[in-house]
Amino acid sequence: MKDLSWRAVVQKRIAELEEDLRFCENMLNKEARIELARRILEDLMEDVKNIPTRNLPNPLKTKIADIQMKIRILYHRANALLSLQEE
Repeated sequence: MKDLSWRAVVQKRIAELEEDLRFCENMLNKEARIELARRILEDLMEDVKNIPTRNLPNPLKTKIADIQMKIRILYHRANALLSLQEE
């Protein structure tokens, strides 16, 4: 029972992370509020690191790994856009 409730919590957190990622991606696509998007992505990186994946089923572990990769990609994109703005 405890395992099921933990999975539900993780699945809810994954949905929240995906929503935040969509927000950041939209901001980066518009090239607006890039600093804010980068700050949110930094927070998301920390949040994802703090999700214990040890006893999760493989599909959830894979989903979390995919989210981590997308966060890193968007973070580097935000940094690149900020660099271009400075030039």
